[in-house]
Amino acid sequence: MNKFLKAASLLALPLCIGATAAQAQTFVPPNAYEHVFNGNIVSQSDEASCYSFRNVYGTTAWGEVDVYLAGWGIGLSEVTVQFTKPSDPSNVVYHETFRYDDASSFQVGAVYNAATGNTQILVAYEWAGYKIDVYDITSSPTNPVVYNTTIPITSTLGYFGHRIRLDAQSTDLRKAAVVYEDPFSPGGGGIFAKACLDGNWSSPVFLSGTNGEIGPDLALTEIGGDTYVRFVHQNAAGTQINSSIIDFTTLYGSTGFVTPSFADVHYPINGIGSKIVLDCKDADDSKNWAYTFADQTHDNVIVRYDYYGTTGDVSVNSGVLGNAPLSGYNVYSPTLHYGGGRSGNDDITVGWYATNSGYNGYLALEMKPDGTGIVGYPDYWELPNGSTSAPYSNLPNTGIAFSKSDIDLTPDFMYAVYYNRDASSTYLDELHHAFHKWGNVVFKNNVTLDLGTSTVYPNPFSDVLSTTATLKAPGTVRLELVDITGRTVAQQETKADKGTWPMQLSGLQNVIAGTYFLNTIVDGQRVNTRTVIKK
Repeated sequence: MNKFLKAASLLALPLCIGATAAQAQTFVPPNAYEHVFNGNIVSQSDEASCYSFRNVYGTTAWGEVDVYLAGWGIGLSEVTVQFTKPSDPSNVVYHETFRYDDASSFQVGAVYNAATGNTQILVAYEWAGYKIDVYDITSSPTNPVVYNTTIPITSTLGYFGHRIRLDAQSTDLRKAAVVYEDPFSPGGGGIFAKACLDGNWSSPVFLSGTNGEIGPDLALTEIGGDTYVRFVHQNAAGTQINSSIIDFTTLYGSTGFVTPSFADVHYPINGIGSKIVLDCKDADDSKNWAYTFADQTHDNVIVRYDYYGTTGDVSVNSGVLGNAPLSGYNVYSPTLHYGGGRSGNDDITVGWYATNSGYNGYLALEMKPDGTGIVGYPDYWELPNGSTSAPYSNLPNTGIAFSKSDIDLTPDFMYAVYYNRDASSTYLDELHHAFHKWGNVVFKNNVTLDLGTSTVYPNPFSDVLSTTATLKAPGTVRLELVDITGRTVAQQETKADKGTWPMQLSGLQNVIAGTYFLNTIVDGQRVNTRTVIKK
């Protein structure tokens, strides 16, 4: 596996396209910060993962930044890293992809390292066993994310198709944990977990009572000032879901096995037809939680919840929440986010892929945590640019994920990623990144742009820099060369028609040697930033 191959960047600024669907149901058109960013990989994926946080530890070349992480793919896979200015996901100051070969089940997160005072990016995945890669966030303007080490969890071959999940606590980023299924452990396999505190990892431990269980997920939460880890997992037959909880200190300090407290046992009427996604607020003395899955008929997106001690389940697309029934659609790969971020509410946001052949795309809604109704719009909202003319080619392996972070060190936006096959290409999958403002009932923004790939060459440069810009309509393109203090040292404007055009910034022979940023700006909106070196 070559984890250090860095894929070419595909970055466009936020898009806002609302496709009106001709269904009886109301699909609220999207209006969101969104862009496509991935390394042009040809891959299916078993699921997607994402995590976001505000980096307040250590320093970066851009000062305090919001960090958005995503992982996806089977085989030819990748992790994407994006730094943006705080509270502005359209202002991307750094972005990179890290390519993985022959790996799957990607999970991303972050943890504070007490020894260095910096933040570390965590990537958990399956490749000849389960592993965790650790990357350091540095102050370098050219290489701000540096591979540090790989933590082996298991080393046996044959884990492909099994699941590992990761979560970190966004209150202070001091704690993180992974949970995974190990089919090769004695006693018929079961569920194991491993915890991290201030950058130090504990030994793996077996969760007692989980023999033969599969498909785990976890979420960290603070209750009464102490951190707890919630778990969910199912039996192999897909007929029973168990949820449990254990305090973080016990998990971190144990060896061999731990005994969690089982909180709920659920027997879905129509079985389990997807992976299960669990979340709870990062700090919640009320001890509320929720998880979601699709049933085996792929007719229903089920949310199971515990709200102030009352447990129930609801099909969120059936109409019982006060919305129109989403009849005639198959549903796949649901995910959810529990909590309202900095707005502080308890609402649950649920997203999934829906298809009836006529409509194929990602939908979402926001529901009350007690299962009694919808928050905001009474129907479903589309995720921006998440629909295609034909169903995604790798059903049921569609993928959508919401970041589980929700308070304190979380950016001002709930982060969502979702992937599909570009309808104009037989070969390329796209990974979409969307940003939902906390407190809004639908993805909102006011930016409409459509930009394609741009590369910069030569790099390092001497007296000229060349790139390309793709315009959706006639407009003005401005290239700006900015030093690390933010001062513009050179710029050039060009009027161009619709299409892809070569652009050049020349007369740079007198620019002093060092690190700079080349901004591409179309009609006043920055669409790309690349780090360049003057030799």
